[in-house]
Amino acid sequence: MELDKMQDCPVMDTIRAIGGKWKPRILWHLRNGAATFGELHRIVGISEKVLQENLRALQRDGLLSRTPYKEGSVEFVKYDYTDYGRTLIPVLNAVGMWGLLHKTRSA
Repeated sequence: MELDKMQDCPVMDTIRAIGGKWKPRILWHLRNGAATFGELHRIVGISEKVLQENLRALQRDGLLSRTPYKEGSVEFVKYDYTDYGRTLIPVLNAVGMWGLLHKTRSA
């Protein structure tokens, strides 16, 4: 019975959606606007394969959108929050603020 209570925890639902080593970093950087795969690769600093896997998971969960663009002969893709995903920005801001406070507190 206790396990059912843990699975019904809304905080755990949030952690499942945004948790992991890389998803929070990707989402954090996209708070300020869309970015290309290359930009995210440079900013987040992970392998292309791992970045691609995480972006696909965030898309699958409806948090990010993937939009192809073409400028002249150059084709690229931009990633951005969906309207649904944007509802996470205040949550990420709050978690980020807590992280800053905790960092200064434990220093």
